[in-house]
Amino acid sequence: MKENSSLVKELATRINKVVNIPLINEDNEQVFFELVVAILLDIFFKEMDKQIF
Repeated sequence: MKENSSLVKELATRINKVVNIPLINEDNEQVFFELVVAILLDIFFKEMDKQIF
């Protein structure tokens, strides 16, 4: 997932600007959204690989 780290960071930043989780500071929200986006992209790309091959 290292090759997609800039994509993960960009998508997570966009989500973080729109969504506010109460009682969590912005830095922790960013890390959380980056993790979620990374997991979702990993699942998506694995499914795409299955369909291609």
